[in-house]
Amino acid sequence: MVFAGMGVGMRSAVSWTSMINACCENGRPAEVLGVFEEMSIARVKVDEVILLAVISACTKLDCTSGLGNWVEESALDSGFLQNTSVANALIHMHGKMGRVKRSCEIFDAMGAVKTVVSWTAMIQALAMNGHGVAALVRYTQMLREGFMPDEVIFLSVINGCSHSRLVSEGHQLFKSMIEEYHITPWMEHYGSMVDLLCRAGSLDEAFEFVLAMPVTPDPVIWRVLASACRDHGNASLARRVMDHVIRMEPDHEGNYVLASNLYAADEDWRRVVDVRLDMGVRKGTSTAAAAVSSVEVSGE
Repeated sequence: MVFAGMGVGMRSAVSWTSMINACCENGRPAEVLGVFEEMSIARVKVDEVILLAVISACTKLDCTSGLGNWVEESALDSGFLQNTSVANALIHMHGKMGRVKRSCEIFDAMGAVKTVVSWTAMIQALAMNGHGVAALVRYTQMLREGFMPDEVIFLSVINGCSHSRLVSEGHQLFKSMIEEYHITPWMEHYGSMVDLLCRAGSLDEAFEFVLAMPVTPDPVIWRVLASACRDHGNASLARRVMDHVIRMEPDHEGNYVLASNLYAADEDWRRVVDVRLDMGVRKGTSTAAAAVSSVEVSGE
């Protein structure tokens, strides 16, 4: 209200920056883009802080390629396309949009100004889009250039191995992280290794890996393993896993939906009825929210 009451002529660059940051900090990415569009119409000079906020908003919105191009053109027109922080953010944004080729072009154009954040953004872009081998190649290049991998880079490249079913490579990376770089794995690293083994169909090995973890596995890891058992038709192991899951989170609605679907796939209708009855009597587990996904095809 204060910003709107100022009038366009009274607003300085600080006013626009403050308004954009306020929207960004309060989780309103769509409003960030709206304010930025007003700012562009008013021909106010864009700075690095505003560009980073706008690129972050696009990334959070999973925006269309047209919107991403508009933001990148704004960075180019403002002379910030070669700015390291802006370039890193654009690599990440295009990666989230599935535009890996554009991420690679921006990354390769950076030359000697690359930082460990640049390498992380590039490896993440490749990994999240299923280019596991390319992610490994970039990881090797990063090591050759003298950069030290951290927890985030290892997580990204192991995820890339998971999506491309590069089991031996994922194992070697996990081992290298602990033994060579002395990095203590996060729960997410263990989860990625379980996902890697499950995607490759090595369910028994995944189960043994979870049991041997030096930290208590979280329910997400058990659910990943249970879903993999269902997909691969391993009903006996699935039951053992679901027992762990429901014991850990007896009031989580998703556990009962997963168990019901798992027993239905095995045509164990008696257990399906038991699970649904148990689901109904537990507070907060009688309904489940539907999930929605969107896919961009030819700009639509």
